[in-house]
Amino acid sequence: MWRVLAILFAIWGGVASAEYAGGNFDQAQTRFGLLQIVGPIGQQRVLFNGADLGIETYSYSIDGVWAVQGGTQDWAVLTSRHGGNMCGGASQIAIMLTSGTAVRTDEFGVCQGGPIDLRVTPEALEVDISDPAPRVAYQTFRFDGAQLSQVAVAEATAPAAGAGQAVTRWLGKHPQNLTQDPSEQARFTRVLTPQNMDEMNRRMSGPGDTRQEGGWIVGRACQAHACNNAAAAWALRISDGAPFVVFYDRGGPIVFAGDQQFSDPVIMSLLRWNLP
Repeated sequence: MWRVLAILFAIWGGVASAEYAGGNFDQAQTRFGLLQIVGPIGQQRVLFNGADLGIETYSYSIDGVWAVQGGTQDWAVLTSRHGGNMCGGASQIAIMLTSGTAVRTDEFGVCQGGPIDLRVTPEALEVDISDPAPRVAYQTFRFDGAQLSQVAVAEATAPAAGAGQAVTRWLGKHPQNLTQDPSEQARFTRVLTPQNMDEMNRRMSGPGDTRQEGGWIVGRACQAHACNNAAAAWALRISDGAPFVVFYDRGGPIVFAGDQQFSDPVIMSLLRWNLP
């Protein structure tokens, strides 16, 4: 069933701004013509007024079309899904539409989070996309019809996380989530450099779990597409929030310890574990 979007004009002092809400449309009627997705799932393409834009993937959807008063172009954003399970499977494409012309970007936001905000001026479109990297809140992609630029926006700083509920809050969550939390990034400076934290984030990009073991909350995960070669674990002591980290490589564990006693049964278990 086809879903058709009539163009939305968001006018705000010459600037359109909105929290991002993808519309999942197959067609969009703009001021300059019809933008549409064609083809079966697995081989979809994008047309503007019947002209092929030269891209194909597993599936596309039109998130929306925006313009501002006085602007001489419309701006569209598509979601592109490649159909696999790598990096979440989706990215964005921006298109500038004018009379008889459509200019697009390549895919952007690949292996990052989804769009969270959008702004349009008469000269450009900006899309903010969340970023799982430590210390990065989101990436701003700006397209002016000629060039796509990218700027990382830093995460706000936060005081170090504490004990008790500040530790047990991670139960049931994926271990990588901890590496993206500013208060945990501050806590782990006791045992990790910023580069170590980036490495732990990367090593926890694949399957993993978080559970309570004794007086600790322990997160274990391996690296996406490299589970047999790289993994990591972190442990937080519930009573005082003390952190412990271990990286697993084929050559043996790499340990980042604070004031823990290696004789603790939970820590001993982490140290004994090896890659399969």
